[in-house]
Amino acid sequence: MTSPASSIEEINGYFKNRMAESKKIWASRGKEAHQAAVQKRAIEGKSWRQLRGMSLFFHEMKHVGNRPFAWGFFGVALTSIWIQTKFSDDMKAGSEYWQTFHSTGDKKAGH
Repeated sequence: MTSPASSIEEINGYFKNRMAESKKIWASRGKEAHQAAVQKRAIEGKSWRQLRGMSLFFHEMKHVGNRPFAWGFFGVALTSIWIQTKFSDDMKAGSEYWQTFHSTGDKKAGH
């Protein structure tokens, strides 16, 4: 069984740590702290959390664990483009989907 003095020390240590964390959080609030944080980020550059769009996409593609996905994505995109280039006018005329949604025909009237 622990002594009451060690329990009190443990409790006081816990509250001192909590107070230090609270002071750290309080110091990070306010207009001055926000301006300091913005300046710090400007000096350090963008982390992955600030990346958007294609820059984030390329950043994620560089990670080793994402490479199989990136190659698969590249393969599917390349295959899709190739298939679209081979889609001739005769195939478009025979495609109910194409005639319904992409042509200038009157088949859209029912939708």
